[in-house]
Amino acid sequence: AALDAALAASGSEDDGELSEDGSEEEDEEDGSEEDDSDEDEEAAADWGEQFSTDEDDDDDDDDGSMSEDEQEESEESEESESEDVSAPAPALAKPTGKMSLVEKMKAKLSGGQFRMLNEALYTTTGDDALRMVKASPGTFGAYHAGFREQTKEWPTRPVDVIMKYLKTQPKSLAVADFGCGDAELARKVKQKVHSFDLESDAPGVIACNMANVPLPDDSVHVAVFSLSLMGTDYGKFLEEAHRVLKVGGLLWIAEVRSRFDGKDGVASVDSFVKTLAQLGFKLKGKPDESNKMFFTVSMIKAGEKKAKKVKWQPLKACIYKRR
Repeated sequence: AALDAALAASGSEDDGELSEDGSEEEDEEDGSEEDDSDEDEEAAADWGEQFSTDEDDDDDDDDGSMSEDEQEESEESEESESEDVSAPAPALAKPTGKMSLVEKMKAKLSGGQFRMLNEALYTTTGDDALRMVKASPGTFGAYHAGFREQTKEWPTRPVDVIMKYLKTQPKSLAVADFGCGDAELARKVKQKVHSFDLESDAPGVIACNMANVPLPDDSVHVAVFSLSLMGTDYGKFLEEAHRVLKVGGLLWIAEVRSRFDGKDGVASVDSFVKTLAQLGFKLKGKPDESNKMFFTVSMIKAGEKKAKKVKWQPLKACIYKRR
């Protein structure tokens, strides 16, 4: 029902803020400011929160009226022009009339609909997410457009990190990009990249559930997850990566730091790495947590699963909050 609501949403639910337990809170509670740096970091990882930030309200308050000083200056200007008709008229600023990428995205997706789509992608299974995207063609592409607009301000993006690595590797390597978005990785590296996502909105992208990609066993050298562990059954995506990777192949993951806080049963970076070891991966160096927005981890496929059934801890969702 939540998925159907995401498709039918009209964007009229943008007032208030959604609390962690799903209840609606008042916009202004006590006027105090949060100084906790950890909470600031979590807010930075909340895509919906950032997308929902509208342009300054000052533009809305401007009704075109002039202050008394501006009226006096205008009258003096008119008097000056009447005395010296040869004086050139001041140039008027021409409005560009251009919309930013985020504004274009908002024009296509209402605020409420975008919030619900984002939340659904993080809180549903891969199969249900695929069904939802197929039922509303183009919606996922608009979601990606807003995502790119936001992350372009990051000093370093995860895709830049993996591209830098692949440019040092042989051209003969085969790469699987799980959750490829607009397939930027495939466009910018020399290796053959198999690109998978929920919607094929870029050349070469195969639309599928990432728990079931059309690749043979032991067929690729590198499997990439760049901010793409979004479903509640994300463990199935990683198990599929283990299936298609050759022994000795690289599993490379970049994820939002705040999703792994280790609280209330949620995975920490350390427990996540230990679970991957149960799947048959061996850590290659320590996880890189130097970036304030995301961490990266590199694992090598050492062999078959060590555990018959791997238990995956939940990850925190990046939930779009009402404003």
